[in-house]
Amino acid sequence: MIEDINLKNAEVSAILTMVFDEVQRIYELKKGVREYELDRLKDTLTTSFYMMSKRVEDINEIASLIMKKEGKGGKK
Repeated sequence: MIEDINLKNAEVSAILTMVFDEVQRIYELKKGVREYELDRLKDTLTTSFYMMSKRVEDINEIASLIMKKEGKGGKK
């Protein structure tokens, strides 16, 4: 289960890196093109934040299962 948490955390980190890289790229563009790209970024961010939210929900579910298991079997 710990591996699952690590995988989900890595996925969230990758999404955050992708978003950060995209924002940096947009600010390097000329002003006219930048406005179009900012609109596109808004759509990308909506999808990215939804994906991160799902990963965090998965992490919380896994953590809950671990806590229940530890509660029944004692601390390991």
